[in-house]
Amino acid sequence: MQDVIEREIIISAEMDRVYRAISSPDQFASWFSEAVEGTFEVGQQPVIDEGKWGKFRLAIVGAEPPKYFAWRWVSGSAFVPQGFVENPLEHPNTLVEFFLESHPQGTKLKVVETGFASLPESYRQQNFEDNTGGWEYQLARLGRFVETGSPE
Repeated sequence: MQDVIEREIIISAEMDRVYRAISSPDQFASWFSEAVEGTFEVGQQPVIDEGKWGKFRLAIVGAEPPKYFAWRWVSGSAFVPQGFVENPLEHPNTLVEFFLESHPQGTKLKVVETGFASLPESYRQQNFEDNTGGWEYQLARLGRFVETGSPE
């Protein structure tokens, strides 16, 4: 079983701008989800609304502007087809980390999601597959949002 999803994208924007897009609830809701309830401060547990996929509670676990942002969550259509709003730290979860660095064309953003091997066997593979495709989709939306103001 693979444990790590790792994806990178180059975004034609300064690091501060990209960091705001991933760490500001209002901007995050513009490209990743439909809405956000709460703040993205370390120790907080905002809820993101992913429309037909349901609502998901995040546990914000790291923020080092403008280079690093991280959360833990319980996701995946096989296990939680209508979302998951309980405390993710009290259940098997995955860690999502964003690493940003300057690049000649703007900012290199790497997202790393780990912890799939520790999920219950009944849904770990499906969760890994769902999130692998999900990150490809979401990073493309993030790049368009930051560069043009619209994720579409």
